[in-house]
Amino acid sequence: VEFTGQDRTSVEDKDYATTSALLQRGVGVLPHETDRPYLQLTLLNPSTKEELVKTWYTKPLGLTFSPSAPIKVKKVDKGTRAWELGVKEGMEIKLVAHTDMPTPVDIYAKKYDEVMDIIKTGMGRLAGTP
Repeated sequence: VEFTGQDRTSVEDKDYATTSALLQRGVGVLPHETDRPYLQLTLLNPSTKEELVKTWYTKPLGLTFSPSAPIKVKKVDKGTRAWELGVKEGMEIKLVAHTDMPTPVDIYAKKYDEVMDIIKTGMGRLAGTP
């Protein structure tokens, strides 16, 4: 086992308690993704009815939304974070959360402009270019 800033340690002959303590010490120095500003979209795949939670830590998002409700992914730019996350055209936004609003908000009861304002607020805290 090896963590950044720590020496490599073999756990081959270690008991469970020793190995667990070593891993916990190592995990304690790892950065936590929630320490970074984020935007999280819960998307509904219309063909499977599966809900997928996707999280961005940088912008641009790499996708374009339909201009009316229900808000769907209109386009995914190849090579972007949305593309890496497996976001597909036609997916519907169901929930939105971000750093300043960590509890996901069901957007079905909201107007298009309200939802876009929530997304823009979340994007405003992300690293990257506008």
